[in-house]
Amino acid sequence: MNSSSCQRYVPLLCWIVIAGACLFIPFKIIAYAFVPAGDARRHVARALTDKEYSQILVLRPEYKIDHSPGWDWILRHLHRALGWGEDALMSFSLVSTMWCVLLAGLPWLRRPEAWLAALLAQLVALPDLMVRLDQGRPYLLSEGVLLCVLFAWTKDRTQPPSWLKIILTVAGFTLSVWVHGAWYLWVLVLAGFFAAGAWPQAIWLSACWVAGTLLGALLTGHPLDFLWGAVFMAASVYRQHAPAWMLVGEFQPSEGEFYTLAILALVYLWRLKQNKARGDLLREPVFWVIAIGWILGFKADRFWADWGLPAATVWLALQFDEAMLEMGPADSARRLLVCALIAAPLCLDSTSDLAVRYTRNQQESPVDGGDPALQGWMPRAGGIFYSADMSFFYNAFYKNPQGNWRYILGFEPALMPEEDLKILRDIQWSRYAWASYKPWIAKMRPQDRLEIPGAAQPPIAELEWRLAAKDTWIGRLPQTK
Repeated sequence: MNSSSCQRYVPLLCWIVIAGACLFIPFKIIAYAFVPAGDARRHVARALTDKEYSQILVLRPEYKIDHSPGWDWILRHLHRALGWGEDALMSFSLVSTMWCVLLAGLPWLRRPEAWLAALLAQLVALPDLMVRLDQGRPYLLSEGVLLCVLFAWTKDRTQPPSWLKIILTVAGFTLSVWVHGAWYLWVLVLAGFFAAGAWPQAIWLSACWVAGTLLGALLTGHPLDFLWGAVFMAASVYRQHAPAWMLVGEFQPSEGEFYTLAILALVYLWRLKQNKARGDLLREPVFWVIAIGWILGFKADRFWADWGLPAATVWLALQFDEAMLEMGPADSARRLLVCALIAAPLCLDSTSDLAVRYTRNQQESPVDGGDPALQGWMPRAGGIFYSADMSFFYNAFYKNPQGNWRYILGFEPALMPEEDLKILRDIQWSRYAWASYKPWIAKMRPQDRLEIPGAAQPPIAELEWRLAAKDTWIGRLPQTK
């Protein structure tokens, strides 16, 4: 076989290397027996029970429907139809949502290895990026839709969109709204297109967003409650005027991501020096999405991490794609070598157990309500688990999805009843001083329990205490015989 006949297989081999890398990464991560922390656990636990969140959490009355109904529906039906338990559902959550990002950029580039190069550049600049990609949460599906929208709608701006593009875009918005729920945040993308002066695309994209939002809301069965509930949840966070350090991570401010900006600047200067830089940046919608996400990130990191950073990755991929086209023909052996030199470090970097990020959960010791040693120490039927630690809810609910009690604090403090939210903020403000728990202790009934983390028994004489798990104490009112 001569060299020319071998060269025709180079594009296929490149695709095998590229797709293989994207498919390999999440499977390697779950091979560590990795279980994401946070919301992934409560979504899986919710799939294993028929309870509504009003039966799981003590909620304020305004919150009527969960903001991710589609994701809960998917996991629950996988559990019922296929008999998947918590391990299978967690693996599906991690693998499927990570693929939504890893595979989203491949179809839009003439040299798909440019997408891997953009991901690798972001990983080098931001090592914690994998913490965003391995959470197994439905927002990653929205991120995948965002990537596709930015790639598809920034190309051929002089041509009106085809009906196929319009239909697929509406379908993407519908799926994002139904599964993730943050329908209002897509306004950031629309603002980027309007700011860039891409009026035809902006108008068509806005129409697709409106249609997709309405369809996604209708799929929930409670469209008005769903649309209002998403906005209410976000508004409730900022209506508290709580210090930023008291908020959950995505609502805390970004530090500006200097290294990501440095890479963007270096790539732009490199292309500018080659006289190959794209035209006026202010005319590019992707640039405006980056800028809007970065600026708003100083208010809440979610604007940068979920919107600005993906847009930055798209911009890098477009620059690398054009540069790689200039390196030589698509069937050159050099291209295959470049693919390997990009895929190998990407796989090694993203799957290494850096700082035990993938094995830390194996050291966890969640409270197990089925443990005979804890008989009488878990809340009784209709009881409330008082705790000022959100991770306790995630871990305890994941371990005890069928528990017949409710948690005072769940996945967002703003959803707590006003009185209990004030008590929580006082506890946080006092840096978890023992005396700050007394308002909850005064409210406790015989069926209720209080959880406090720590190595030593809490010096609260009003309650009896039991070490329920490592560094986890459960208190109850003195039991009468």
